[in-house]
Amino acid sequence: MAAERRRNVRLTIAFDGAAYRGWQIQPDAPTVQGEVSAVLGRITGEAVALKGSGRTDSGTHARGLVANFSTGSMLPAAQIRRACNAMLPRDIRILGARDADPGFHARKSARSKTYRYQVYGGAVLPPHLRREYFHFPFPLDYARMREAAALFVGEHDFAAYAKTGSAAAGSPAGTVRKVFRCDLKRTGARLHLTVEGDGFLHHMVRNMAGTLLEVGRGQIDLGGFAALFDKRDRTQAGFTAPAHGLILVKVTY
Repeated sequence: MAAERRRNVRLTIAFDGAAYRGWQIQPDAPTVQGEVSAVLGRITGEAVALKGSGRTDSGTHARGLVANFSTGSMLPAAQIRRACNAMLPRDIRILGARDADPGFHARKSARSKTYRYQVYGGAVLPPHLRREYFHFPFPLDYARMREAAALFVGEHDFAAYAKTGSAAAGSPAGTVRKVFRCDLKRTGARLHLTVEGDGFLHHMVRNMAGTLLEVGRGQIDLGGFAALFDKRDRTQAGFTAPAHGLILVKVTY
């Protein structure tokens, strides 16, 4: 197929990540990228190189992960979406498909990503929430947690919130990231931490959530919390909240 006839197709993908080892293809484990790529290969009759807006941890979920791929198939985008959803496991859905500009890249073109971490603080976790909420049934000082959450906003060195041993320090941006907003909202027993930023380190939002919960319990005071950016010491921040409470909400372009 001549190169000039190839198309760039953009997908918006939602998934329940409980059964998958994250987004990125791995040779020995089921992944979301692997499932979607295999189905696209069957639909287009090509080996598809599917590019995602970013990796997700094993067991995390997505409402709006974005991916794109090049294809010589002339099948309309809406038909690609319908065919994918007919063939994919029910815990992965293609919410949208459309033709994109040739230069569009799901990761490189992204301006920001928004994640939400979900905590349930009631004494008993309702069974229907167990796949997407971290059960943390302890008294919390929500006002102090909101004060701390506000300090995440801005450009900071998030080394204290990066997974121990991650390769972030060797990347061009190192461990500095910009957080555009960080909201902490409580509705009844449900607590939602929503974070939008220009990029995220491995385990960053989960470590932010765990640290805020320790602030809420009085185990880290606000002064110690504020000092974490300068200390750059992962051992001084809070615990890593479990993966199943984390959701990629959307990617903005």
